[in-house]
Amino acid sequence: MSANEASEKANRAGMDAKRLLVIVFLVLGSILALFFGHLLGLLWGWAGWADREIFEGLPWWSPTSVLGFVLAGGVVAWVYFSKEPRAYAEEAASELMRVVWPSFAEVRVSTLAVIVTAFVAAFFLFFADSLSYELMVEWLPRLWERL
Repeated sequence: MSANEASEKANRAGMDAKRLLVIVFLVLGSILALFFGHLLGLLWGWAGWADREIFEGLPWWSPTSVLGFVLAGGVVAWVYFSKEPRAYAEEAASELMRVVWPSFAEVRVSTLAVIVTAFVAAFFLFFADSLSYELMVEWLPRLWERL
């Protein structure tokens, strides 16, 4: 199976790399806007300024929140329209589109293998710990007393 066939098979939703890139930038921009809003709110309060709502009843419309969204929009726009970061992001998105995700059956088998391995390792460690406890706390002191 070639890389293009694998990409087409994995890409069942018809999503292209540029659309995925825009979605990622929107999500990360929203997270960055919330971060900037909270950070500016702390700095605003530290300066002793009141951070009142611009529109009553809408806490998202405070000066720090609006400024946070403006700053985040600027950062996202700068990164999106810069040549090198955008090329890197497009390359990462196109590589992500080529990933062949496992089926549900494969995930189920792998999960079962991990669970069984964890139980076997837990049993082995319990046995080794119990044996070393008996050896160091019970058997060696008795042997030492006889010498």
